[in-house]
Amino acid sequence: MTRNPANKPDTTTTLDLTKKKIVELPFSENTKKDILKSFHLRLSTFSNEILFYNEPFTPVSITGTDCELNCKHCEKHYLKHMIDGSCGRLRTAAESLARGGRKGILLSGGSRLDGSVPTYEFSDEIRQIKDRARLRISAHTGIVNQEQAKSLAAWLDMALVDCIGSNRTISEILGLPNTVSDYEDTLKYLTEAKIPIAPHIIVGLGSGALDGELRALEIVRRYDPAAVVIVVFIPTRGTGSADTPYPALEDVSAVIAKARQIFPQTPLSLSCVRPGGRYRSRLDRCAILSGIDRIAVPSRSAYRLCGEIGLVIREVGGMCCSYSEWSRGMRA
Repeated sequence: MTRNPANKPDTTTTLDLTKKKIVELPFSENTKKDILKSFHLRLSTFSNEILFYNEPFTPVSITGTDCELNCKHCEKHYLKHMIDGSCGRLRTAAESLARGGRKGILLSGGSRLDGSVPTYEFSDEIRQIKDRARLRISAHTGIVNQEQAKSLAAWLDMALVDCIGSNRTISEILGLPNTVSDYEDTLKYLTEAKIPIAPHIIVGLGSGALDGELRALEIVRRYDPAAVVIVVFIPTRGTGSADTPYPALEDVSAVIAKARQIFPQTPLSLSCVRPGGRYRSRLDRCAILSGIDRIAVPSRSAYRLCGEIGLVIREVGGMCCSYSEWSRGMRA
């Protein structure tokens, strides 16, 4: 569904209206200049349209609530909110979602000690499920090696890959012995296996402050992502990162603006994984002004801002924000 303003402004009018909003931001002048540049780039490629994804794929954990890493920012919290697809339950879960009209699913789960999410261990079963249920399948891959990537190629439509640009964050937050190069190798192996990639840049994962996000973007630019997704760290109650401050909105905006400048023609999405409440309302407005062209589960403030600056909202149902068009079909 498309929501059109009564009198749809042209892009010049939208740019003028957006400039006024950017001037009002409580950011440094340099940041505001960067944001304006990025919005101009976004407007040049995607015109006045913005995509709103209100129904992301349902996540299914292939490990249930088990995770060998127990990372500081999560500590298995997010696994508890996924459908349990472990111990032979995966087929039942997927087919139930398909019968309910879902177009796709997100396979996730706890990590192995090597940093991988072991969906590759179930490749034969997942391929059968996909053929029978006709579902599009995305997956959190974690760090994978070349053989694991080849296994995923049999069924994976979109690899959702966290790209971490700080060895400190990898060590202190994730508890992994790996380095940034292992994340780059993962992008390389998935690309060589011809799996579309949607790298996820997690802003503020390193204790709420920027720590390697811009480096991660520079790594991603060496590949050809189907989309780049901006995730915003959530200080989660009951975890070791519970008392970490929210990432500063200026920092998040700066990362989004840089991402748009690096990827002027690539879809740039604000992930459904971001803090809620008033912070989310302000974040969504900043993200739109900074150059994103799609949002997963947008706030009411996102709808309001689009109306104020003349962006035309196209609502996309039942799909993950990493995809552009369902009509493009699934990988064979």
